Amino acid sequence: MGKVKTELLAFCVVMLLVIWQGVAWAEPLTVSWAELRTNRPETCVVFLDTYENYSTCSPQTASARLFSKKYDACTPGTKNLDGQTVRIAGYAHPLEFEFRDVKSFLLIPPLRQDCRHPPPPLPDQVIAVEFSKGMNVTADPVWVTGVLRLVRSKTHIVTTAYTLEATAVVPATIPDVVVND
Repeated sequence: MGKVKTELLAFCVVMLLVIWQGVAWAEPLTVSWAELRTNRPETCVVFLDTYENYSTCSPQTASARLFSKKYDACTPGTKNLDGQTVRIAGYAHPLEFEFRDVKSFLLIPPLRQDCRHPPPPLPDQVIAVEFSKGMNVTADPVWVTGVLRLVRSKTHIVTTAYTLEATAVVPATIPDVVVND
């Protein structure tokens, strides 16, 4: 009877290791910027549309500062992505005026092209990224892979709804950076 228990225990351990390895090496979920904003309240649609599509840039930037608490409430982030290993394409924006061996940066979607100084993206469209290996930041888009967390953070530049501990940062192409699905 002892041999059967030992074999059963060994089988269970092997199965747990196989399952654990499968989870650890699972393909990351590829997400778009639109998926990061799916939980926006219906009551905020007009308010946020006005911010995102305002015809001139100066009032928009001023309103961003005035109504920052409302913007935060209207951009809660997508809860079902919290804790997921994801892959997302965007543009790396360093937090400081450093472009080599950058370990902390913001990942953002494409910004409006009709403004010289576009307003910051809304919090659910910004990811604060930590990448311990460091990277050189360029104007080219990148794919960032890692565990996404729904955790608000504030920098001197913008408020973010998400943080991401990156395991990989690789080049992307402009068409990879999907904003609207």
